[in-house]
Amino acid sequence: MSHLVDGEDDARASMDAEMKMDKMVIDVRNTYETRIGMFRRAVDPCTTAFREFASWIDNQFQFPESDGKSDSVLGSNFELNEIQSLESKRLPRVAMYCTGGIRCEKASSFLLSKGFKEVYHLEGGILKYLEEVPKEESLWEGECFVFDKRVSVEHGLAQGTYKLCYGCKKPVSDADMEAPEWEYGVSCPFCFSMKSAEEKDRARARQRQFKAWGIIGGPDKGRRKVAMPDNNKLLSGSV
Repeated sequence: MSHLVDGEDDARASMDAEMKMDKMVIDVRNTYETRIGMFRRAVDPCTTAFREFASWIDNQFQFPESDGKSDSVLGSNFELNEIQSLESKRLPRVAMYCTGGIRCEKASSFLLSKGFKEVYHLEGGILKYLEEVPKEESLWEGECFVFDKRVSVEHGLAQGTYKLCYGCKKPVSDADMEAPEWEYGVSCPFCFSMKSAEEKDRARARQRQFKAWGIIGGPDKGRRKVAMPDNNKLLSGSV
């Protein structure tokens, strides 16, 4: 398995080279991630979950026959090297990237199992690229969604501008929060039409609880503090 960045190679130079070479660059992430940022000229599979990636690959490419009956498909006059040549034309060289590299490892293994001969991915993922490459030299456009309280990051891993919709756990911009479908803790323009009235009512009730009692793990509100005895009293009472 190959990497776009290997050893001491510079992340910017490696990504530049891959974009210039005859490779298909695929974003392995999901639509809620790709809509806020991607590498220039990359292909978006438009998946809503990583499990859909395999089906997208199957629909996107024509794979060599694997049932041992290549003669019936290619003709009995094809030599092995001719078959391999045809296979290489069917399956392009592919470079992939994702947030940190984990999904690319799985996707690379899948592509190799399907017969791809040249599969590359960006080692360290988008986060390493944004950490090392300054904005003025970057091929990255937008922000990168992250699965923590930051929600999104920019070049230098600086805090991004996106917030989180607690109704669907997807990133939303300031403009999204001005839309009529936006309701804090309930819905956003991306999930409003997918939620039933009952689901929205439950979310509103949950939001009222959060306001009254605090989010789990957050500050306690309205709870009576219990005075604890000092250590000496605890020790004397236990003897």
